[in-house]
Amino acid sequence: MVNDILHHACTGAIIALLFSTPKKTWFYLLLGAAAALLPDVTKELFQDSLLHSLIAAPFAAALFAGILKTIFKKEPFMRIFGSFLAAFVFGHLLLDLIDNGNAIFYPFVKEELEYSIISKSTPLVWIIALAAISAGLAFKRIRLLSAAGILTILLYIGFQAAAKEMVTNALHERYPFPNAAITVFPTGEWPWEAMNWSYHARSEQFLASGDSNATGGKISETLFYFTAPGEGLRYRVEEWTKTRESFVLKCFDEQNGQIVYFESSDGIHWRPAA
Repeated sequence: MVNDILHHACTGAIIALLFSTPKKTWFYLLLGAAAALLPDVTKELFQDSLLHSLIAAPFAAALFAGILKTIFKKEPFMRIFGSFLAAFVFGHLLLDLIDNGNAIFYPFVKEELEYSIISKSTPLVWIIALAAISAGLAFKRIRLLSAAGILTILLYIGFQAAAKEMVTNALHERYPFPNAAITVFPTGEWPWEAMNWSYHARSEQFLASGDSNATGGKISETLFYFTAPGEGLRYRVEEWTKTRESFVLKCFDEQNGQIVYFESSDGIHWRPAA
C-alpha cells in the first residue's frame, strides 16, 4: 500500500515540476502528487473506475484547475491544467497500464488492459523520482533535475520492455507448440535480480509456467504438462524432442507412475508412441 502511494505520488510530483516556476515549486510538487493519487481515492471511496479512464482525464484536470485558479489567481490556468493533466495521465493511468493493468478506456471498454513491464512491488520508480526531486531542491535546479529523473525512469521502462521481448522470444523457442499463448510479467523488486520475470504458456494441449531472468537465457520451469483430451494434468513433460519427421514427448504419467511417450507429425495431433 505504501509502495503504491509513493509509486504514484512521486511520479506525479516529478512530472508536474516540469511546469513549475522558482516561486511555485512546492505548489506544483503537491499538485502533481495529489493529481496522481486522485484516481485511486475515488476508486477506494466510491468503487468507481471513471477517473482511471483517459476520457475523464481532461475533464478532471479542467475542473480542479478551475478550482485552484480561483485560489491562486496569478497562476496561469493553462499551466495548472497542463501540470494536473500530465501528472494524472502519466503519473497514474499509464503507470497502471504498465504494471498491473487499467481500464483506460472506461466506460466504453470496461475490461482492464495491460502491458506489464514494471513489477507493482518495485520501489525503483519512486526512488528515482524522489532522488531527482531532492537533488533539484538542494541545488535549485528543480526543472532540470526533474527532467533528468524522468529520463532515467523512461530508460528503466525501455529496459523492461526490451527484457520482456527477449524473454517472450526465448519462451517461444523453448515451447514451440502451435498456437501457444505466452504471458510474461515482471515479479522482482529490482531489475538485477536473478529471476525477475514469470510466465505462463498455454495451448489446447500444453500448459507450462516458470520464471526467467531478464534476457531469457536462464529459464526455471515449475511445471510443464501435456494435457491430453479428458486427462487433465496427468502427463508431466520430461523431454521434448524434434526429429526430421516428428515431435516426440517423454512424459511422466503421474497417475500410474510410469514414463510414457507421445508423438506427432505436426505438433498438434498427438498419439501414443509405438
